[in-house]
Amino acid sequence: MERADGPARPQLRKARARGDPAVSFPWLDPEAAPPMLFPTFDYLLFLLPVLVVFRAIADRPVARVLWLLGASYFFYMAGPKTTPLPTPWYFIGLLGFSTALDFVCGHQIHRLAAVARRADPGLARSARRTRRGYFIASLLGNLGLLGYFKYTDFFVATATDVAGALGLSWATPSLPVILPLGISFYTFQSLSYTIDIWRGRLAPEPSFTKFALFVTFFPQLVAGPIVRASELLPQLRVRPRLTAERMEQGLFRIFKGLFKKVILGDWIAGHFTDAVFTNPDAYTSPEIMLGLYAFTVQLYADFSGYSDIAIGTARLLGFDIPENFDRPYQARNLGEFWRRWHITLSTWLRDYLFFPLGGSRGGAARTYFNLWLTMFLVGMWHYKTGTSWNFVIYANIHGLAMLFNRWNRTRDRGLAVSKKMVRWGASAAVLGVVCGAVAHWVIGLPPPVSAGLGGVAAVTFVLVTLLPVTNTPLNTALHIGLTFHFTVLSRVFFRAPDFATARKICGRLLSWDGRFIRPDLLPTELWVALIFGLVYHWTPKRWVDTGAWNAFRRIPGVVQGVLLALLALVLMRILDGSPKAFVYFQF
Repeated sequence: MERADGPARPQLRKARARGDPAVSFPWLDPEAAPPMLFPTFDYLLFLLPVLVVFRAIADRPVARVLWLLGASYFFYMAGPKTTPLPTPWYFIGLLGFSTALDFVCGHQIHRLAAVARRADPGLARSARRTRRGYFIASLLGNLGLLGYFKYTDFFVATATDVAGALGLSWATPSLPVILPLGISFYTFQSLSYTIDIWRGRLAPEPSFTKFALFVTFFPQLVAGPIVRASELLPQLRVRPRLTAERMEQGLFRIFKGLFKKVILGDWIAGHFTDAVFTNPDAYTSPEIMLGLYAFTVQLYADFSGYSDIAIGTARLLGFDIPENFDRPYQARNLGEFWRRWHITLSTWLRDYLFFPLGGSRGGAARTYFNLWLTMFLVGMWHYKTGTSWNFVIYANIHGLAMLFNRWNRTRDRGLAVSKKMVRWGASAAVLGVVCGAVAHWVIGLPPPVSAGLGGVAAVTFVLVTLLPVTNTPLNTALHIGLTFHFTVLSRVFFRAPDFATARKICGRLLSWDGRFIRPDLLPTELWVALIFGLVYHWTPKRWVDTGAWNAFRRIPGVVQGVLLALLALVLMRILDGSPKAFVYFQF
C-alpha cells in the first residue's frame, strides 16, 4: 500500500468511509504482518531462538510448554504474507475459541460418562442428554465455523446457479468471507479430541496449556499433517527426546522439503504451470497436457515438501508427528493412491466418518454409499473460494472411481466369458453415455468431443477390468500408469481457478488442434526439473529414506553445515525474495 500522502490518499479516504478496519486501524492491517513462510530467512530467524530457548528449558515442563505455545501463537499471527493476503492476525480468536470449546466439552463429556452409568435411571438419563449436548456443541462449533468461513461462497454461488437454471431472478448477496489460515486443519485436529473422548478411547487432558499447544503446535498448524491427540499429547507430558541423531534427521527432512518446495514446486509453478492455467488459450493441446504433468509434480513437491519441513522442525524440537505422504504416484489403484496421499486427512475421514457410518459392515449398497460419501467429502474438503462447481466435479470423479475400484477388487472373477461380456459391455456402455452426457450438459463440450470422451471412458473401463491382478513388472507398470494419468487428468478441476477455465481446458485437451509442443516453450533447466521430479518419485523409497540418509549422516558435522548453508543460499537466489505460499494454505 502506498503512503497516505501519495496517490493512494483518495482510495484511503474511501476505505475509511467504508469503515475498513485495516485502514481505520493500521495495526489491524494484514499487510503489516511480516512473512512467515518456511522457505524464508524470517522463518530461520524465528526458528533459531525458539530452538535455543526450548533446549535450554527442556527440563522445565511448564516453561517449555508455555514457550512453545507462545511461539505457535506468534507464528500464526506473524503471517504468512501472501497474495492474496491471508486473514488478519486477530482471527487468532477463532483458534482460541476452538481450543477453549473442545477443552471444556471434552472434560464435560468424560465427567458425565461416569454419571450416565449410575443406577439412578433419572440421573443417568439426564447425564446422557447433557453429555450429548456437549458433544453436539463441539461438532456444531467446529464444523459451523468451518462451514461458514470455507463454504459460504460455494452455497451462495450454487443458489445463484440453480436460480438461473430455473429462470428465477436472483440477486446474489455480497458476502466477502475471508478464509482463516489453517482452519481446515486445526478444526479437524481439535474435533478428533472430543470425538475420541466421546467414544471412550481417550481421557481428557487436565492441562489447558498442553491441550492448547496440541491444537496450535506451529510446525503443522496451518497445513498439517493433521495430528491426533493420542499422537501428540503423550509427547507433551514427558521430556522431549533431544539427541544429535534426531537433530540430523530433522535437518535432513527440512532441507529435503525445501528442495522439493523451491525447485520442484515454486520454480515450476512460476515458470510454467501458473501461466498455463491463467491463459490456456496461449498454449497448444499437448502443451496444456504438459502443464498438467508439471502441476502434478508441483503439487506433490509443494505439499509433501511442506510436510517434510513440518516433520523435520518437530523432530528438531524432540517430537514425532505422522507422515503425510508415501510416494502416491506409485499407487496401482485409486484406493492405494488415497492411502498414500495426504494420509492424515484420508485416515481421519476413514476413522471419524466411514467407520461410524458402518464402513463395509452393511450390504453392498450401504458400503458403496459410505465409500462415495467419504470420498466426496475428501474432495470437497479441498474446495477453495471462487472455484464454483470445480470441486463438486472433482469430488464425484474420485468418489465414483473409488466405487469402481472397490467393485473391481471384490468382484467374482470366476464368471463365464459370455456373462462377463454381457455385464462388462452393458456397464461400459452406460459409463460412456453418462460421461458423454456430463461432458456435454455440465462441462459444455460440443457433441463430437463429448461422444469421444464417453468412448474413452468406456474403453478405459474395459481395459482396467481386463487387466489381471498379478505382480508382474508389466502389469504393475500398467496399473500405475493408468492410476497416475487418472489423477493427472482429474486435476484440471483441482487447479483451474474457476469453472469456466476448467471447461476451456477440457475442451482444449479433447479437441486436438494439430499442433505440438514448441521447441522453445521451456528452458533446458526446467525440462530437467520436470523429468527429475517424475523420475525421483518413481525411484524406490529406500534410495532416499535409507541410502541418501545414511550418506548424509556419514558427512562430518562441519561439512554438513557448509553444504546446508550453500543449499540455502542457492534456494534463496532461486526464490529471488518472493517465495510462493504453500498450495494447501488456500484449503
